[in-house]
Amino acid sequence: MTVPTLLSCAELKRQLGTPVVLDGSWHMPAANRDPHKEFVEGHLPGARYFDIEAVKDMSNPLPHMMPSAGQFAQQVGELGISKDDHIVVYDSVGLMTAPRVYWMFKAFGHDKVSVLNGGLKAWKAAGYPIESGEAVIQPKTYTGAELDGSLIRYYDQILKIVTDASNKSTTIIDARSAPRFSGASPEPRKGLSSGHMPRAKNVPFGSLYDSNTGEIYSDERLAEVFKNAGVDVEELKKQELVPGSQSEVVLSCGSGVTASVLYFALERLGLKRMSVFDGSWSEYASRPESPIVKDQ
Repeated sequence: MTVPTLLSCAELKRQLGTPVVLDGSWHMPAANRDPHKEFVEGHLPGARYFDIEAVKDMSNPLPHMMPSAGQFAQQVGELGISKDDHIVVYDSVGLMTAPRVYWMFKAFGHDKVSVLNGGLKAWKAAGYPIESGEAVIQPKTYTGAELDGSLIRYYDQILKIVTDASNKSTTIIDARSAPRFSGASPEPRKGLSSGHMPRAKNVPFGSLYDSNTGEIYSDERLAEVFKNAGVDVEELKKQELVPGSQSEVVLSCGSGVTASVLYFALERLGLKRMSVFDGSWSEYASRPESPIVKDQ
């Protein structure tokens, strides 16, 4: 069974009790918000909390490196999820961290996953019911998790791309804010230079959805936002169809979370060859061999 990548609140309301609903909310430390505490205070009926701070490689000092397939299977099984379940993910902002959870499931081979359009914000605005308290979960055994290497990129691959001036087939898009991308504003993580990778394009993740409703923009507007940033999605789709083409889009951000918003938006526009840079700027800017561009 194929499932839609995006569900409206009304569609999910009609299906409550069938899909597994996950709250994937997370916030930068500077926001001074506790997403798990907020979950306990109010969440969608039957929802479970997917902790981005826990479902990651704890042995790596970088903020959000992907866990192993075994760790992922163990932790999602503890959330009462099986490989056959349809998963619907939301977050409290609307479209900030839910796509990260969506991408993680996709990367480990779980295709029956959707994002709730507008998240908790839109659900509340529709007047739908909210529950409080911890989730009641019956753990399951999750089998068959296997990382799809085509959906993820690592530092050595990125360094090779940005230092090869002849590489015209890879497009890097950065989801950080314009001031951080340009180098005008500092990074929120101490000790990291702001700026960007050579030839990277900037599409701040917040430019892809309505901040008032939390809902993703129409496909036409999404395409326009990318085109205004120098990313012609229709042209990239044509390049994907060329026999032997090495065309690829690599998505980056601060720590690999909001890059997934770009992944989700571009997937909706029909792009297929995309990957997320696992370490993103947190790793790139921490390595002395990384070339960093700052706009004048």
